[in-house]
Amino acid sequence: MKNWYLPVAVLGLSGVGLLFATEKGRERVVGFFDRMAKSENPLGAFNQAFEEQLENIQSALDRLSQALDRPQLRN
Repeated sequence: MKNWYLPVAVLGLSGVGLLFATEKGRERVVGFFDRMAKSENPLGAFNQAFEEQLENIQSALDRLSQALDRPQLRN
């Protein structure tokens, strides 16, 4: 796995370099950082969505557990 560190690093840096190579790319990066700086909680929306999904998963697991605990009716 150590043999992949250098190629991955080079690809990552070249991707960032390509992003800054165009005016539109620079504008988007600057806009992104401006939005992050203006926001009180930059990851708040992501956090909220993540929490909601965790609650949905927990609810589904609870329903599954209840369904498995019920005695099965035989015909």
